[in-house]
Amino acid sequence: MRQTPEDPVFEGAHALVDLVRTLYRRPGLSRRDPELRVRGDVPLPLVCLLRKPGSAKFLPRLGAQLDVELRQVPHAYLDANAVRNPAVLPLLEELHDRLGTDAFGRGHLKHFDHYRLTTWLTERSLPRAEGKGDRPIVRLLRDWTGQRGPGGADATVDHVPVGGWSKAALSVLWWILRYFGFRWGRHRVPGLGRESRWFMRQPFMVPRHSADFLGFAERLTRDRLGSENPEQLKKLLVHAFLQDLREAYRRRKLRFLPRRRGWRRTAYVTVLLDNVTEANGGWELLRLINEVRNETGDLDPLLIITASDERPPPAAESVAGAEPAARATRAWSTWKHRLPGRRQMLAGDARYLFIDLPKPSPAITPEDAGAWEDRQAGPVAPPWIARRGVLELAVAALLVVSLAPTAVKVDEYWGAHCSFFRAGLSSGVATKVVDGQCVGYSDNARQVFGENERLRQAQLLVFAENAKAEELHRANPGRAYVSVVYLAGLTNNEHSPATAHAVAEELEGVVIRQREQNDPSSSVKPLLRVVVANGGTGMSAADVVTRDMLVPLIDGDPGILGVLGFDRSVAQTEQAIAELGAHGIPALGTTLTAVGLADRSPLYFQLVPDNTQQAELLARYARYVGAPKVTIYHPPLDPGNSYVSTLVEVVRQRLAGIEVASQGWTTSVGSLPSLCRDPADRSREIVFYAGRETEFGDFLRTVRSNCAEPRKLPRIVADDAVSRFVAHAPDRNRSELNGIPVSYVGMGSPVVLGGQACVDGRPGALPGGGPALDAFCAGYADLLRDLRKLPPEEAPTTPWAGERVGGLYDAAGFFLDAARRLPLLGSGAGASGPVAPNRAAVAQQFREMTFQGATGEISFERSRIANDRSLAILTIANISRLDGQDGVPTCAYLVGKLYSESEPREANGCPVTG
Repeated sequence: MRQTPEDPVFEGAHALVDLVRTLYRRPGLSRRDPELRVRGDVPLPLVCLLRKPGSAKFLPRLGAQLDVELRQVPHAYLDANAVRNPAVLPLLEELHDRLGTDAFGRGHLKHFDHYRLTTWLTERSLPRAEGKGDRPIVRLLRDWTGQRGPGGADATVDHVPVGGWSKAALSVLWWILRYFGFRWGRHRVPGLGRESRWFMRQPFMVPRHSADFLGFAERLTRDRLGSENPEQLKKLLVHAFLQDLREAYRRRKLRFLPRRRGWRRTAYVTVLLDNVTEANGGWELLRLINEVRNETGDLDPLLIITASDERPPPAAESVAGAEPAARATRAWSTWKHRLPGRRQMLAGDARYLFIDLPKPSPAITPEDAGAWEDRQAGPVAPPWIARRGVLELAVAALLVVSLAPTAVKVDEYWGAHCSFFRAGLSSGVATKVVDGQCVGYSDNARQVFGENERLRQAQLLVFAENAKAEELHRANPGRAYVSVVYLAGLTNNEHSPATAHAVAEELEGVVIRQREQNDPSSSVKPLLRVVVANGGTGMSAADVVTRDMLVPLIDGDPGILGVLGFDRSVAQTEQAIAELGAHGIPALGTTLTAVGLADRSPLYFQLVPDNTQQAELLARYARYVGAPKVTIYHPPLDPGNSYVSTLVEVVRQRLAGIEVASQGWTTSVGSLPSLCRDPADRSREIVFYAGRETEFGDFLRTVRSNCAEPRKLPRIVADDAVSRFVAHAPDRNRSELNGIPVSYVGMGSPVVLGGQACVDGRPGALPGGGPALDAFCAGYADLLRDLRKLPPEEAPTTPWAGERVGGLYDAAGFFLDAARRLPLLGSGAGASGPVAPNRAAVAQQFREMTFQGATGEISFERSRIANDRSLAILTIANISRLDGQDGVPTCAYLVGKLYSESEPREANGCPVTG
């Protein structure tokens, strides 16, 4: 439908219309929602548009739009004030009448058996009994089904045109059948088996108070309803209505056979309910649907979008508040993230999604101006296998060639965005599906892991440099050519993009190093190939990937020097490190800080200090600022999460002489008390956040809520994981975080302190940084030209370089420098090229060499854990600022070695800048 001048347009119109289109499109049977972790159908919100003055035209215009986009999909626009119906639930009855019409082609809803039977019984009086053993409800239900009972009084065989003996035999047989059949079937109603089973299993009006379905049906008749709870009757009506929609949309028969009619329904039943108020029953209907969905847990295909001028009742008003229309998509993502917990508590606002609907405005973006244009509007086409005749042909073909197992596996791979056929065509790709996610490794664009755009772009840049390195090696076979494996969690939930961006930063650091090495004019620099390996969300499949895929890959390729990265300190990561050590493969952890990882493998090295040094840093900083007390906030201490458990333990140990308290949470940080609960001045105290970055934003909002005097509050210091949150601008750019000062532990502080000068690629960004930092900053400025082609919410915007970019830049360079020092790498040139170095020799070089990196000096001469490297507490004066002096990290305290012993330092150990 084309845009017309009368169309209501306002700020966020395109986001709201796009959300409606996203919601009414039904997911495919194998599609997995990464936030709700379900396949196929998803829970649908009750979208409540809270109108501003002048915005009343939106819902009628949306109704006209849906008449075009959903021509053969049941949908309806209903003005709640215009409904005049004497039914128990007038609006529900009107929706039944509208949706049940034959106006939607082959997609119309043919049956409302459960709902119509319920309403029919409530309108009927129970007839009198006609004799002993007679149950009037049976005759009433047989009137509904149009069936006669067995053994009626007029039953006879006189009309049978047979002889005398035959007639006598049939009479005897008929008498026997009549006697036993009457006893068995006198209280049964043919044609109601499905409905009777459902009524007795559903929870409302307590069906078990009746001996059988007939007794329950008697309670629904008009004369008996006075003894029933009216609220329970209303819920039964709503539940029956939704059950009829579920059966129309079900995709399976007998729980395993395909039902093509359900597959063809690729858009949900969409209802627009205008002018919702308490008086016209609109809010009551929404409340009932919310409660029925919470109490039954059943999915249904009904999408309701309402508009109202009045605020919702207190029981329905969400604690999260209403989001503006411009943030409709983000509001839906937040709703999905909150739904499991809210519905578990049977919350009155669990299913509501409140969105503020602004009045039309002439000052709008081009996107909002074109909000009503089609832009691929309408439901998706049904799968080809659901079309008439296609399924039969497909089944026959599968039976002939016996491809059913392969088809199932292909569907599983495609549902997880995992390469199946293309992976078999490349020796550099191996994938498998574990817990619904695609894991494995890849060195080319045939397999790109994850869904975040920045993360996918970083992988593509790595693969492009791999192709360039291979081309340069073919042109000059005598040039050294080595490989490393980068292992991290590349599949992350959409509601935690900061985690995906952190992994993308690490890959970007690898790209900068690759570009340095891929110099066509140099034959001395070794060429670097990087194999990207996905260990799953939170490294949940790191052990499986390492054991089943990486070890065979590395054993078969002597050019692979080792594995770096590892992402998170969890039990699966520790098992992966041990597996690599058992096969003689060096491992370099770039961000791991859990205590005791070196015990897992004699070939494990760690680029950053462990949690003991982080605890020591916090202790020194607390004494430096004169803090009398430190309170540790942490999630549940799970032995499988060694990062948090060891961090909390060593922090308690190192804070000797300082009062230490702990404050944990169980399900969510929202249960924590506010820091304002105590009116005393606690400005000298420290609150230490020991958790993951995914919950830090909620932590800040919770502990700083309703604080009128922030100057009396403790300092907030966060662990190193929060650097992911700090580097992700959309997480910080929120009004509710405005004015909150935050400090956090930085493991690559030199590149951060280089600031805008490093981002611009200028030399001397940090005094004492030397050539390594200058080379990194020049490469980073060049890389940004590629990354700024990403969407604004994905591109890096901070006026400093990410510490993980610098860390992986140094890690890749450390591997290369170790290999370069081995004589075998430079010998053996000829037809076969250089000889690959022995991995044990590479690990020995790690212990003997000193490497000058962009993040400081790296040396493992004393220990395989680089505990003498720098750790800093970086402070941001206003966490919600993205630029300016208040939004840039500054050094508050620093310990450890930077570039040299002679570089100038402040009294707090921080380098002299500027």
